[in-house]
Amino acid sequence: MVMNTRTLGGETELVQIIEFDGPTHDAQWMLPDSSPQMFQANAALLADRFWMPRTNRLVFTYQLWLVKLRDATVLIDTGCGNHKPRASPYQNRVNTPVLDWLEAVGAAPEQVTHVLHTHVHCDHVGWNTRLLEGRWVPTFPNAAYYMPRIDYEYFAGRHARRMGPELYEGVLADSVIPVLEAGLARYIAPGDEVAGFVATATPGHTPGHLAYTLRHGGERIVFAGDVLHSPLQVMFPHLNSRWCEDPHQARLTRVALLREAAASDATLIPAHARQIGGWRVAMRADGFCVETGR
Repeated sequence: MVMNTRTLGGETELVQIIEFDGPTHDAQWMLPDSSPQMFQANAALLADRFWMPRTNRLVFTYQLWLVKLRDATVLIDTGCGNHKPRASPYQNRVNTPVLDWLEAVGAAPEQVTHVLHTHVHCDHVGWNTRLLEGRWVPTFPNAAYYMPRIDYEYFAGRHARRMGPELYEGVLADSVIPVLEAGLARYIAPGDEVAGFVATATPGHTPGHLAYTLRHGGERIVFAGDVLHSPLQVMFPHLNSRWCEDPHQARLTRVALLREAAASDATLIPAHARQIGGWRVAMRADGFCVETGR
């Protein structure tokens, strides 16, 4: 199954479009401060869903999240995209029928009204554009693309430490600049609301990283981007991914997000987790615990 759908109430649907799902990165390579013992102690939660014990690899999902509202069709991040040269073998020149899948759920490219970016990493901006007659053109011609200005300026200024400035020249050229040149890009700041989604500053993974909160029918859903990659980071919030540009700030942000989610009984939807039901976080005497849904 490459698509999952959940009704949020009324006419609102949450749709998950999966480009790739499977074991990818070595656990200690991806979470450098983790230990094999941490994973083994939490195997009941992690094994075969989030972590493969035999190979010590994390299970990663590259995907697009779609919310169909009565008056808007919103994408939260746009995945890896097709035909794009990337350093990662899981993202390099992939070719998936994502546009057919979107059309199948009533969200053909012309129907998408808003694209919200949590940050400007390559696996979150890929479907911003598609290759047409040898040129990268905006995939969603009628949408406004919202992105954090801080991230764009950071990567355009070649300041990236973790992802590498050379890599980002290509990413901006094929996935961001064509949207800017088409006049479809908008900058979004913490506190802004777009189509019912409220942007919140969650810096650290990237300097301008944002989470987006949708309140619907008494449910509070937080699209958390890359603040979290594994449930292990709920129990051990000091664990950063190797791609966090500001490790200290990333840890502070993660703890703040978990506290807020626990206090408000929010559903967290991390960008690379497959569970469409999201994660529910609770506080306990020694920290946080998590339920990961389906």
